[in-house]
Parts: sequence; structure tokens; C-alpha cells
Amino acid sequence: MADQMPLSMLPPAAHLVLGLPATATPEEARAAYLAAVKRHPPDRDPERFRELHTAMLAFCDPLPLAEAAFEPPRQRSDLQAIIADAATRPPRLPTRVLLGLGNVPQDRDP
Repeated sequence: MADQMPLSMLPPAAHLVLGLPATATPEEARAAYLAAVKRHPPDRDPERFRELHTAMLAFCDPLPLAEAAFEPPRQRSDLQAIIADAATRPPRLPTRVLLGLGNVPQDRDP
């Protein structure tokens, strides 16, 4: 049954990485994957190959399909609320960095 599910059930990046529409079939995904691997073999373009391979694994694995089918759609966070929240809290430096600042000699000659 998972073989017949369209890519639209996956997280959006999987079908976009393979260059397919959201309504693509597993056969179309496999053909697109093989064609893309010919253009981006792992020895010449390892980063792109890793993206393609991860997208194909996500498509073949039934767990992401099931999770995507049963999870409610994720709400995007309000960017303005995140910025306002970050502005109320000053950034924190690790103790190691703060202690290291005191060990810098002040009278260095360039």
C-alpha cells in the first residue's frame, strides 16, 4: 500500500529534491532518482548525491508517510513574536568564554 501513496504525503522537501510534482507515483520517483544520480554521482558531487539519496530513502520509508498522514499540519511560528521574545532576553556567553576574556594581556605590542 505504501508503494501506491503519492509523494504529497511526504514532507515537502522530498519531492522537491527529486524535482517531481506532489502527485508523482513511486515509479516516477525511482526514475527521477536514477536520472539525477547519473547527473550527480557520489564521487563527483557528494553533497547533491546525499540530498538525493536522503529524499529517496524518505520516499521509500513508510514511517514518514504514516507520520505525515496522522500528524496535524504544523503551524508556522510568528516571526515577529520570536524576534520580540529574543529581544527581551540578552544573549548568554558560556562561562568558559567569560573566564577566558579575563586572561588576555592588555599591554600587547603589535
